[in-house]
Amino acid sequence: MDKIKIVERNIKQVLNHWGFGEICSSIYAALALSDRPLTAKEISKRIDYAYTTTINALNRIIGLGHIRKMRQEGKNVYYIDSDLSDIIKEKLRHFLEILEETEKSIKQLDDRYRERLKGALKTVDSAIQFLKKMEKMEARE
Repeated sequence: MDKIKIVERNIKQVLNHWGFGEICSSIYAALALSDRPLTAKEISKRIDYAYTTTINALNRIIGLGHIRKMRQEGKNVYYIDSDLSDIIKEKLRHFLEILEETEKSIKQLDDRYRERLKGALKTVDSAIQFLKKMEKMEARE
């Protein structure tokens, strides 16, 4: 498999994991690997989706703030506005918040429930510590 196709597949998998959906992940990957902004028609051809489906997905991603649209030579073109690392960091921060809320809510339960959730609490706590460590390392860079 071609190196570009492998990277494209991996980007799509990461974004699918974080809830982007197949078409939005495909659009982002196509733009990430393009050396220039693309028209909706070009994107549609590259990802093999209908033009109208592509336009609808582009509008969704624009709404999320991850790509932008601009006029270039009389045509609308699209380009990435959020680096993949920014998207991953945003999703990890959100996941950390969910884990912290989960930990807090488990700790507020009666002993009998806490006992049953002891393993889950330990795993949640480990995940929180790991993500906080990652945040600190990221802040140093």
